Amino acid sequence: MKHVPNALTLLRLVLAPVIAWFAWVGGDIRGFGEILPQSYYNLQDTSYALAVILFIVAALTDLFDGMIARAFNAHSKFGRLIDPIADKALVGLPLIAIVLAFWNERSSSGIYVSIATLAAAVIVVRDVIMTWTRLAAPDGEGARVSSLAKIKTALELFVIGAFLVLAGIENYVWQALSSDSEDSLMFMRFFREWGSIWLALLVITAALSAWTGWQYLRPKR
Repeated sequence: MKHVPNALTLLRLVLAPVIAWFAWVGGDIRGFGEILPQSYYNLQDTSYALAVILFIVAALTDLFDGMIARAFNAHSKFGRLIDPIADKALVGLPLIAIVLAFWNERSSSGIYVSIATLAAAVIVVRDVIMTWTRLAAPDGEGARVSSLAKIKTALELFVIGAFLVLAGIENYVWQALSSDSEDSLMFMRFFREWGSIWLALLVITAALSAWTGWQYLRPKR
């Protein structure tokens, strides 16, 4: 059992790029025309559902690896190092895929895409810097993860999970309803509203990410 926490963490690290790929396929990849194989377009209808399922599994590994480590006193230097890296991969890679889908989607507002890109860049750059800082630390671990940073990670996971779920619902509704029907227009208004709320949450998450990064990196007294 002492090896289970690290195994769960490594599973989360492996799932991160797979989730990002499904999130990207779920976006408006039709903008690439005939460049991509037909199998990509056939997969688009179910890609968000697959991304959500794998994302839930990966998020649960983040919950259970800590619980098991505490229950069996299975803490290790490797686990303390790889756990935050796996968390950052699970956040950063899908977030990059989501932003790339925004840039490729012709219907997205330029201001909306720019704000989302800037917020995502803050989160990703902060995580890259923190990862490098930990790897370059004399003890190979760097600063321990603070309680506020754990809240930040939970908020990041919620923001990405909410996007995958609602974007999947939007894709399904768009395919099930006629684009000019009254029900379709009502759903589209709803999704525009949730999109604004999601963007606000992403900006708040980016601000919290920047603040926790500054707490780690600021000069100590």
